[in-house]
Amino acid sequence: MAVDANGRFDLETAKTYAKILSGFDLMWYEEAGDPLDFELQRELCQYYDGAMATGENLFSLQDARNLIRYAGLRPEKDFLQFDCALSYGLVEYLRILEMLKAHHWSLQRLIPHGGHQLSSHICAGLGLGGNEAYPEVFTPFGNFPDNYVVEDGYIQLTETPGIGFENISELYQLMRGLT
Repeated sequence: MAVDANGRFDLETAKTYAKILSGFDLMWYEEAGDPLDFELQRELCQYYDGAMATGENLFSLQDARNLIRYAGLRPEKDFLQFDCALSYGLVEYLRILEMLKAHHWSLQRLIPHGGHQLSSHICAGLGLGGNEAYPEVFTPFGNFPDNYVVEDGYIQLTETPGIGFENISELYQLMRGLT
């Protein structure tokens, strides 16, 4: 289980929640405050022993680099959630990955935000730690393909050519209608 505050807390509120959450074995405490509030991120990482996750609202190499430089994140513990489908495209996302490698972050600590099928394929292709998914929240875009099987929290990608939406019949029909 993970807890996502959607970047809403100031430092004191984030610490109050962190104190309560420390009694649970969470996967991570996500987006407690604005990801560009590096002081909040740094102080919260010093206060909270559990894993933090952030970065889903950062799309550029410059913002990602500043987060890594100044937010006090712990490469051995925390997770980064830069959204590969939104990060100004795959080329910019690859630049972010190169910067992270230079700062000794394992690609297994990257679990991009979003249930987008493009991100699932990018994660698999690049060997990232996983991909957030919340099927049916952004129907039909966040859905899994019709023939996916979720087993122990994992899915197997299909061999169908494309970026992932071709086997989501509802989305495929929507896209066909646009062409």
